[in-house]
Amino acid sequence: MLRRLFLALLTGLLGLAVIPTAAQDVYWTAEYYANTTLSGTPLLMQVVGAPGGDWGVGTPSSIVPADNFSARWTSVQTLAAGSYQMAVRADDGVRVMVDGSAVINQWGLSPGNTYTTQLNLSGGAHSFVVEYFEAGGSAYLQYTFAPVMTVPGVPSAIVNTNELNLRAEPNPYTGAILTRIYLGQGYPVVGKNADSSWVQLNVNGQIGWVNARYITVSSLQSVPVTNNGVRPTGAYAMVLANFLNVRQTPDPINGAIIARIVLGESYPVVGKNADSSWVQLNVKGVSGWVRASWLVVVNLGAVPIVGGTVTPPVVSSMAMVITGQLNVRQIPNPYTGVILARVSLGQTFPAIGRNAAATWVQLNANGIVGWVNGRYVAVPNLSALPVTG
Repeated sequence: MLRRLFLALLTGLLGLAVIPTAAQDVYWTAEYYANTTLSGTPLLMQVVGAPGGDWGVGTPSSIVPADNFSARWTSVQTLAAGSYQMAVRADDGVRVMVDGSAVINQWGLSPGNTYTTQLNLSGGAHSFVVEYFEAGGSAYLQYTFAPVMTVPGVPSAIVNTNELNLRAEPNPYTGAILTRIYLGQGYPVVGKNADSSWVQLNVNGQIGWVNARYITVSSLQSVPVTNNGVRPTGAYAMVLANFLNVRQTPDPINGAIIARIVLGESYPVVGKNADSSWVQLNVKGVSGWVRASWLVVVNLGAVPIVGGTVTPPVVSSMAMVITGQLNVRQIPNPYTGVILARVSLGQTFPAIGRNAAATWVQLNANGIVGWVNGRYVAVPNLSALPVTG
C-alpha cells in the first residue's frame, strides 16, 4: 500500500508519461531491503536521478545494513525509437528488466564484472527495473543507458571500459586528449590505423582516436585506414637483440626513446628510411624507428620509404677483454645494470656502440647484446663507434 501511494504521488508530481526523455530529467524510485532477496517491506524509499552508487564497505543509508542488503530502482521513460546501449557493473548481483523482460540477468556473487547489451526500442513509454544485491565486502552498482549514435552503413563502436580517452592521434604518449567517453556509449567509426589497434571515432562531431582494446565494434574490416594513409605492408620484423630501443626518429643520438622491445617479439613494419638501415615499426599502436641490423624483416621490399635520411654506415670494431672476468650488463651502469653474461680475458667480440663519454662499450657477446666498462676492453678506433646509449 505504501509503495502504491508513493508511486502515485511521484507520477502526479513529475508527469513522467508525457515528457519525452530527450527533454526531461529521468527519475527513479529507489527501494532498499535488509536482505538479499528484495523481500518484505522496504527499509527506505527515495527518488533518485539514476540507479546505483559506490558505497565501498559502507551502506546507502544509515538504516540499511552494510552487507546482505538489496535494492530495486524503477522508472518509466518515454524514448525516441532507436538503438540503445546498456551497461552495468556490479559487486555483487544485478539484473535489469525492460518492459518486463530480463535484458541482463547476473544474479550471483561477482567481483565487479561489467555486463552490456544493446536494445532496439520503439518510440514511446518503456518501463525499466534495476535490481541489485550485496553479500559482503565492497558494494557498488554502476549503470549507464544511452542512445547509440549511428550513421547508416557505418559501423558503431561501444565503449566497454569505465572511461576512455579520445586522442588527437593514435598514440598514448603524444596524442593529446580531446575528450573522454564512458562505458556503454556508442559512436560512429570513421577510420582505423594500419593494424586496427586504434580506431577513429566521431564523438558528437569531434574526430579522434581510441585504443581498440576498450571498445566493441562490428565490421571493423570494412573501415578505411585513415592515419596518414599508412596501410598494412605485409612486412613483419622479429627482434634479434635482448633489448632494443624504439626511437621517435631514425637517429641513435638525437632520436628520443619512446618504447623498448625484446628478443623474439614481432611487430608490423610500416616504413623504412632510404637505405633500409632503419625501419619503422608499429609497436602496439606506437610508431617508432629501430635499427634494421637488429631485426629479421620479412617482405622488406614492400615497405614504403617514409624517412629520407640515409644514415652513415655502422662502424664495426672488435673489443678484446683485458681483465680476468668482465660482466656484460643490460645498461651502462655498474649498480642498476642487470648482468646478462660474463666474458673472460683474451676473448674478442664485435663492438657495436658506446656511450657519449666512451666510458662504456656495447658488445655482441655471442648473440647477447650488452654493455661493459670501457676500462676493461681494448677497442681500436673507439671514438668512431656510434653512440647507442
